[in-house]
Amino acid sequence: MTPHNVPSSSEEDENGSAEVFARSLMGKLNREDIVAMVQTQRDMLSRYEKTNEMLINFNILSASRFDVTTQEFRKHTQLLFEMKKDLDVIFRRIRILKQRLGMVHPEAFAACSDVYNLMEDGEEEEGKMSTAKSEGFASEPVPASSEPVKSSSISVIADEQFHRCNCR
Repeated sequence: MTPHNVPSSSEEDENGSAEVFARSLMGKLNREDIVAMVQTQRDMLSRYEKTNEMLINFNILSASRFDVTTQEFRKHTQLLFEMKKDLDVIFRRIRILKQRLGMVHPEAFAACSDVYNLMEDGEEEEGKMSTAKSEGFASEPVPASSEPVKSSSISVIADEQFHRCNCR
């Protein structure tokens, strides 16, 4: 437009040609197709909104369950740490009791220690034998010591020491 609000001929031609072009496009498009496309777009918008709402609800539910699970996990972790501390205390007390028993009753404690060590050696030998058998080596067990150990004499000594401890 010109400064006096009078349209110039070039602007009128541009507006007119744009209108002519728009009319020609509108004439070539089927009104039913346009309505169908708009309806399809509305349906898709509705589906996307529902999906978005479902995802929001899922995220809220997931967040709340995550919080609950995290709290339970922390409680269980704390419980495991406390149990470990308790077990450390128990094993320390057992060690102290073993030391005291070793000082008060060295013979009985030595006999019990021998039995315990023989049991450990036997378990190690069984492990070695099973490994050797699985690898195809000799199946003859290797003796732990050259002296035969009589388990009945050791248990008798341990029983005598046990009764002495209880009688005092």
